[in-house]
This record gives sequence, C-alpha cells and structure tokens, in this order.
Amino acid sequence: MRRCYGRRYPYRHANYHLREWQRRRRLGLQRNLIVALIVLFALPLLTVPAVAAQTVGDVPSVTGLASSILPQDMLIFDRHGNLLADVGDQGDHRIVVPISYISPNIIDATIAIEDHTFYSNSGVDPTAILRAALADYSHHGIKQGGSTISQQLVKQLFIGPNPDNSIQRKAKEAVLALIVNRHYTKSQILEMYLNTIFYGSQTYGIEAAARSYFRTNAHDLSLAQASMLAGLPQAPTQYNPLINLPAAKKRQHDVLAAMAEYHFITAQEADVAYAVKLQIYPPVNQYVAPYFVDYVLKTLRQQYHIQPSDRGGYRVYTSLDLNLQHIAEHVVRDQIAQKGKYYNFNDAALVSMDPKTGEILAMVGGDNYNKPGGWINMADTPRQPGSTFKIYTYTAAIESRKFNMITPILDAPLVFPTWGGASGFEPYMPLNYDLKYHGVLPLKMAMGNSLNIPAVKTELRVGIQNVVQMARRMGVTHLTKEDDQYGISLTLGSAEVTPLDMATGVSTLAAMGVRHRPAPVLFIKDAAGRDVFTYDPAKTASRAVSEQVAFIMAAIMSDDRNRCMEFGCHGDLTLPGRHVAAKTGTTQAFHDNWTIGFTPSLATAVWIGNPDNSPLSHNSTGIVGAAPIWHKFMQQALAGTPDQWYTMPAGLHQIGDNYFLPGTENVRSQVLGWPVCQFGRYNPYGLSWADTLVGGVPCTLGGGAPKAVPPKTTSR
Repeated sequence: MRRCYGRRYPYRHANYHLREWQRRRRLGLQRNLIVALIVLFALPLLTVPAVAAQTVGDVPSVTGLASSILPQDMLIFDRHGNLLADVGDQGDHRIVVPISYISPNIIDATIAIEDHTFYSNSGVDPTAILRAALADYSHHGIKQGGSTISQQLVKQLFIGPNPDNSIQRKAKEAVLALIVNRHYTKSQILEMYLNTIFYGSQTYGIEAAARSYFRTNAHDLSLAQASMLAGLPQAPTQYNPLINLPAAKKRQHDVLAAMAEYHFITAQEADVAYAVKLQIYPPVNQYVAPYFVDYVLKTLRQQYHIQPSDRGGYRVYTSLDLNLQHIAEHVVRDQIAQKGKYYNFNDAALVSMDPKTGEILAMVGGDNYNKPGGWINMADTPRQPGSTFKIYTYTAAIESRKFNMITPILDAPLVFPTWGGASGFEPYMPLNYDLKYHGVLPLKMAMGNSLNIPAVKTELRVGIQNVVQMARRMGVTHLTKEDDQYGISLTLGSAEVTPLDMATGVSTLAAMGVRHRPAPVLFIKDAAGRDVFTYDPAKTASRAVSEQVAFIMAAIMSDDRNRCMEFGCHGDLTLPGRHVAAKTGTTQAFHDNWTIGFTPSLATAVWIGNPDNSPLSHNSTGIVGAAPIWHKFMQQALAGTPDQWYTMPAGLHQIGDNYFLPGTENVRSQVLGWPVCQFGRYNPYGLSWADTLVGGVPCTLGGGAPKAVPPKTTSR
C-alpha cells in the first residue's frame, strides 16, 4: 500500500503543478490581451485624466518630472574638479547625468533590446504586448518584453519595483506611459529612464553603473561595455557579470544581435564587440584623500546641515589641491617607512593652508586609512603641541610692548614652590631640552633655540590668560577650559591642540595677522546646478594681531641665525633660496613632535607620533621627526614659485636687522632676575595662589627647593 502511494503520489503532484502552470499561463495571456485591447481601442480616451481614473483608478500627476529630482549621490571634488569621493547611501549609488553626456552606444543598445519602436510608439506598443502574451503562452523566449521604455519608467517612478500582476495595475502602467509621452519629449523620457533604472550591484542609473562595473563614465562607454550594461535591467542579478559571467555574455550577445537587427550597428561590429574581453570590477567605495573627505563630510553636517543620506545630489567643490595632496601623502609615507621603526613612530599628520584665504590645500590624517584604527584623523585630533605653542607666547609678548626682539632674558634655574609632580604640590622646575643653562640671550634667540626657561619667564610676565587669549585669537579652537584653568606649563605645550589648529595659527602670522577659519569647501551646488553655498574669504577674515606684530614674529622665525645654537644652521627648517619661517616642538617624554612654518603663500603644520600615545625612541625631536616631512613638502609644493617675503609695514622702527613697535626700542627687561618667594616656612600643601605671587608673578624658591613640610593629618 505504501509502495502504491509512493508510486502514484509523484504523478498526482506533477499533474497538479502542470494544471496550475497551464491555468496561470491562460490567465497571463488573458491579462495581456485585455491590456492590449484597452490600449488599442481606448487609446485616445485614456489620455484624459477623468476617463483614465474611471478605467484604472486614481492616476498620479506626471507633471514636474525631471532627472535632477531623483535621489542621488553626493559628489566631492578637489579645487580643480578632480573627483575625490562618490558618497552614496548605505552602498546604493546614483549619479544623474544629462542625455547629451551619455554615450550613443548605451542609448542605441537600450532601445534595441528594450523598445525598438521607442521613437515611434506613443508610450505603449500594443503589438509588443500581444507578441509577449503569445510568446508567454507558447513558452518560447523573446528578445524583449512587452513593456516599453516609457512603461518601465513609470513602473519605477509610480508603481514600484515589485508590483502586483493585476489587470488594473498593468492598465494603469499603460495609461501613465501614454500620459507621460504627451507631457515629455522622447529625449526627456530616455534621460529619466537611463538615470532611473537598476543595473545591479547597488547601482541605479547608467553613470553609476559605468563607474561601478568598468570604472569609466556614461560618456565614454564602448560598444562592448554598453551592450553588457544594456542587458542588465531585465534581470540585474541573473545577468550580473560579477555573479554569472556566462549568462551575462549570452545576454550581451542578444543585445548586440538586436542592435544589428534594427540597424544600429553592423553584424561585423557586433562580432567585434562580443569578442572584446572586458575588465569588470567589483563595487568599491574608495575615497581619494579619505581623511580630508571625512573632514569635509563633518563640516557639511555641522555647518551646512547637509548629509549624504539626504540623497540631494549635492556637488561639493573643495579647497583641496590634489597635486599638493599627493606630495603630502608621499613625503609622510616615506618618512614613516625610512625613520619610523628607528624612532618608533607609526603615524603622522600634515595640514597645509593658503594663509590668504584659509583654504585647506592638503590634509593627511595618517599613514594608512584602511589599517585597524587608521580612520582616526590625526590632523583633527588634539595632541600636546610642545614648543610650537611658543609662537602664541612670543606674539603676546611683542604685542604687550613689554618685550621686543632683543629683550635680554636670563636662562637660569627656576624652582617654583608648587605645580610639580603628579600631585601638583611638589616644586616645579622647568628644564631646557639640552638640560643646560645659557645665560642671558635676546628674545629672538631664546625663541629660535626653543629654550623653555625663557619661554616660561616671558609667559608669566605677559600673563598666562593673555597667552591663552592670543592662541584663541590666532585660531586655536581646542582651548575650551576657563582661562584661569591653564598653568605655567602652557607655553611648553601642555594643553592639547590639533595640527589643524596649529596650521591656522601659523597661517594667521603668514597673513600678517589676519585670521581665516579653516575653509575646506569652496562652493556647493544642488542636483539642479543651483548655487547652495559659495565661500567668501572676506566673511571669515578677522584681525587677530596687528600687521606690525606679525611682521616681527615672521622676522624672528625666519632668521636661521636665531636657532643655530641648538638646531645647527641651514637645516630642515630652511628652504634653499627662499625666505621661510619655522618652529619645532617636542612634548615631554617624546610622545609627539612637530614642525610648523610658513611663507606668504603657504602655511603647513606637521605632527608625528603614535595614536596610542606611546613614546618615541632615541630622543626623537621635531627636528629629526617632523621637520624632514615639513621641509620636503614645502620644497616640492613651492617648486616653480618665486621666493616671496614681506615688505616692512608702516608703523615699525628698524635698527639693523631688528624691528620695533614705536616706543619699545628701549623697554626695560623684566626677565633678567626673578622674584623670590617671601614666606619663611615652606609648606606647599597650605599655600594659596596669592601666597606664591610676588610683584604679580609666581615667585621662585631662590637657590633651591627647601624640604617641604608634610601635610597635617587628623583622626576622626
């Protein structure tokens, strides 16, 4: 009995499915015949909205259709129009292009395989519908379906990619296709179709498909490439050449045969195109200058409230100069490869700006964006700046008129009663990098040789709060604590800032005291080509310091004689045959090192170190780590540009090689000696801030640090 059922059941099952298939085939034929008859005999009436509504239900309005309103990618370009990034939405891509830009190869291939009567039909081809119905009934394949290009377009725009198979839906599709053809030209319809249709691999529209599969564009598609792509819309997964190349080649053959049959090409041209071995690429989302692109996306989100998920088709033209960007990336990689292992640094950052406008010309945020954690943009990540921060101290000092370029400063031991050690209660004794004392030096040499003790004395005479405010005025955005929360070590780089901050700071000096906010975006257009934003440097400019003060700072930083004692002469802080200002920085325990500098047309900041803050080896300072990157980049970036420097502005007094604000030529030095603390019994745990001040500045312990009195303890 069981064997009997076992034999009979498969036949019963097969007969059931055969009958079901035949039933569905008859229904499909009937459905297509009805639609064809509706189109044939009611064609003039169906284009009347009221009649159409009575026949197939409510019909949406087709007015206002245009390719430009389709959801599409954000494109980000450099200043010369080179594409940096195509930013889609979760991997989906569409880039709208005009019909005039699209290769005739893809236009002809699409019409041949999808709708060879496109230019003569009224949006619906009744003959094709009947032919498709009969072919479906007899179970024979056909070269193209019954739907015209217009029908496929309205299905995508109004009905959806997975519609029901009802007669009313098919009739509505036909009605909409008829109405669309009365409102739009064939060129407009074809443009909308080629920008709308799905080509597989998360690409919508022919431009995105050309870029994804062939890394070309819709304008340059060859006949072989076009015939492959034109075959995809009918079954984007089945004919995807990355998934099923044999099926894709068979479909390409059908497309080429249709093109030959309808006289778009000759049979010989079809054979040649079919024989071409195409290079087909998997889909990738790869950015050029990825750290900069990330920074641009952050800027668009924060300042302009524009995001890729808006799918608004924005075209963002940035300030980046791709030629300078390539130079920057190359010199960063070379320095890490050549010196990184010995000095134990694995990463670097570089920011270069046009000081006259604030435009960011190059930004390297790391050595390798794709390594684990490599996406962190070190160009926009706060780190301690070391002695590069002294540019703000000395700018504030010159501006205060308490100092001039040659003010003598005593480089001798200083021992402050508190602020040292982990607890902050131990004495604090700043030291120079070379652990030596150099006696009395003029301010310009104290700065040029980056001596710490003179910098601390200068900072305290000017006032720490004034240094903080100067840094903010010049472009440092990461000093967010209250002014009185910063201590003596500020001038030595204890507060964290970003390379972008430091590039902005030296840009302010390079622009003779005019600060511009960093500007990564030049202009933005929407999908229709309308202006959304245009950068105006005048609107971001602010006078941070006077032209005279900036000129004096440039004179100090550009005179190589001022730094020869510690750094040697004619090193990486100079550029042969060119005026240039520069300053290095190294943080405590060699965690970071820096070089910043400028000419009138280019300002650059370089950082090297490790994102995990592990220390560098072999006493790696800014002069051996960051300075070679800065030197090579500046030298190559400025190649072919004549030497430029500043003319002394009015309002300065020159004596020899030195420049003075009027009335400051003979200012008395306040930094030769230093006030000694007046308290008799030293107990750092009981000292108030007022106790440590003598003459308005923190006092020192004189000849050395006396034994501290331990804090009192109490029992409960």
